[in-house]
Amino acid sequence: MAVPKIGQGAAAAGELEAESLMFFVCASVFGAQAIAIGWFCNRVNDRFGYWLNLVVLGLIDAAFVAVMVVPGHVDIAAGLSGPLIWVVAAATSTVAIRTGHPSPAPRSPEPAQT
Repeated sequence: MAVPKIGQGAAAAGELEAESLMFFVCASVFGAQAIAIGWFCNRVNDRFGYWLNLVVLGLIDAAFVAVMVVPGHVDIAAGLSGPLIWVVAAATSTVAIRTGHPSPAPRSPEPAQT
C-alpha cells in the first residue's frame, strides 16, 4: 500500500483508505470463491473446481508476490505465507484428484416389495 508523504494531506489519506478497502474487498471475494468452490466442487473431486481454484488463486498469489512482496511493500515472511499455503493445497488437491474417485450419484430409493 502507498504511504502518503508528510504534507500531502487528506487527499493522500483518502486514497490510501480507498486502496486498502479495495485490497480487502478483493481478498474477501477471492477467499469466498475459494471456499465455495472447495465446498461444492473439490470435496467431490470435480475437475472443473480443481482447475478453477488452481488457476484463479495461483494467478492472484503470483500477482500479489509481484506487486506487493517483490517491491518490498510486504515483508517476505508475511507475503509468502499465502502462496506457500497455495502450493501445499495445490499439491494435496492434485494427489486427491489423481487418486480419488468421484462420489457416486445418489441412488433413488428402491420400491418397497409387497
